[in-house]
Amino acid sequence: MKTIGVDLHKHQMTLVVLDEQGAVIRREQLPTKCRNKVREWFASYGTDCQVAVESVGFYQWFWDLLQPVVGKLVLADPAGLKPLRPAKQAKTDRKDAELLSRLLFESRLPTAYVPPRSLRALRELVRHRHSVARALALQRRCLRWVMLKLNLPGPKNLTSDATQKWLLSQEGKFSPAQTFIARQRLDQIVALERQLTDTQRLIDEAVAADPWLQQRAQLLESIPGIGRLVAITILVETGELTRFDTTDQLGAYAGLTPRVSQSADTVHHGHISKMGPPILRWVLQQAAWVAVRVDAQARRLWLRISRKAGEKRAIVAVARKLLIYAWSVCRRNEPFHWPDQPVPALAAGPVDYCI
Repeated sequence: MKTIGVDLHKHQMTLVVLDEQGAVIRREQLPTKCRNKVREWFASYGTDCQVAVESVGFYQWFWDLLQPVVGKLVLADPAGLKPLRPAKQAKTDRKDAELLSRLLFESRLPTAYVPPRSLRALRELVRHRHSVARALALQRRCLRWVMLKLNLPGPKNLTSDATQKWLLSQEGKFSPAQTFIARQRLDQIVALERQLTDTQRLIDEAVAADPWLQQRAQLLESIPGIGRLVAITILVETGELTRFDTTDQLGAYAGLTPRVSQSADTVHHGHISKMGPPILRWVLQQAAWVAVRVDAQARRLWLRISRKAGEKRAIVAVARKLLIYAWSVCRRNEPFHWPDQPVPALAAGPVDYCI
């Protein structure tokens, strides 16, 4: 079986082919814009080849193009590759491609998880929804700041309808420049609210069409602090939680485990690694603040750690604990409950997303 390493870039890719004995037999560069040529090049080797490509932000098209063509397709983990690169060797595309092929040939390649295409599509929607929600919150804060400059706090919730009515009732209190800015902010709020509604509708449709997602989301929603949106975000960012053998592996994937520096008998635990998806850590920390307010056990954990390490580190610990609970309910396939409580029944019917 031939082994091919691919160093993928936006406009071109560099390929190195090894034979069955591990010797380099071919080096080539292909433009990425010629998709048919790329497909034909790999199809010439048939299914009797294995291909390794490093995980970059735009690998998806390459993965979907080659998956039905080659015998084995592997996504390499960039964080795992870093310590395997020769320290004093010049970094070139050819050397990177050869390193990928060599590690795959020797079965030493650190791999990354690739979710199914449907889950990847939903992941893009969920990430887009979060980006729209952040942009909407920013515009609302900017509009609130315009109001506060005139000592006019305005409506409590700056939704488009409420703000429109309020601005009409405040004619004459704004200068022409302030009126112009407020109107522009309001126009952006209206557009972003529409985008948020449309994105939410597509997410709801995708979840409704996937029984696995619905069942897993209901399990996760039984955990204190976790609502439907957080549950779906956890699922699309981690995939099947039970693929992790231990909670340490899951915590490391999410970037919620501390960095460790060890020398002889000296061990130093630093800040969390932040290696995983940032959106996963963000939603878990938001859920952790909710859990601290509504659940006595979570609040006791937060109070105990915050006395020694501070509130921010304590909330990160609660976030990691929620992720462990999510892993646990999926492994047991039953709703969350404390040891001295009976197993609750899953809620009947869909649960609305929260903004």
